[in-house]
Formats: sequence, C-alpha cells, structure tokens
Amino acid sequence: MNTHIRKHFRTWLLSASLLLILVGVFVARTAFARISVNTIDPVGIVTDQGRTIIVTGPVGATAGEVGDQEVTVTQRETGAVAKGRTLIRFTGGVQQWEVHAAVRGAATFQSGPATAVALCRSTIQGQATDAHQWLVNITLVKE
Repeated sequence: MNTHIRKHFRTWLLSASLLLILVGVFVARTAFARISVNTIDPVGIVTDQGRTIIVTGPVGATAGEVGDQEVTVTQRETGAVAKGRTLIRFTGGVQQWEVHAAVRGAATFQSGPATAVALCRSTIQGQATDAHQWLVNITLVKE
C-alpha cells in the first residue's frame, strides 16, 4: 500500500472512530435517561369559580432532559374534567412542577375528592427517553 493511501486510510479510520465514540456516548446517555421521581401532591386548588385547577407535585429526571407533562383532573361528583400542560427542564434533582388545568365543557369543580392523572414524556435533543403516567386521588380546596 503506498504512503498516500495509508495516510488517507488512517485519516478515515480516525474520523470513523471519533464518530462511533460520539454515537456511543449519546446512545449510552439516552439508554440511562429516565423519569426517576414523580407524583402528584394530595391537594389541588380550585380557582376561577371552579373552571381552573392548580395541581402540583415533585418530579425528577436526568439532567439535560426536557419533560412534556400533561395533567388531567376529573371529579365524579360534578362530572368536571380539566386538562393542562407544562414543560420541565430537568436539572438532575427533584423539582416541583405546577399545572393550571382548564375545564373542558360546562361542568365545574367544587371542593372535595377528585382524581389527577399525569403523563410526562422526556426527551434529550428531541429523542424520546422515557414516558411515565401516574394517577393520584386528590382533594380539591377552594383558593
């Protein structure tokens, strides 16, 4: 093999090796990324004459991930349903989230028992890393 071909082959081999290392680091990072802590606080706040519910809770995920969290609150006693959403930029520790869920339809919420469901999908650089859903019975109180 002549010197010119060997030089190009080594350059190509070095470039390919660096690319494989970068891909490996990214794949390893996303393979271990996940939502690690999540729940909904046991008390929600009824505002806006029963048309908005403020729901909060802790969540944790791998630093650098972005969480798209949706929350649905239902109340069997009134037939009310509210939905809300927030984006979370994860720091690697446990963080507090807050969602203002707006009523869908004519029924409104009142103080008393309700059910909250949260769904969080996390991504790193647009690539999905986890999706987790949880349900908690909560108590609604007026603001």
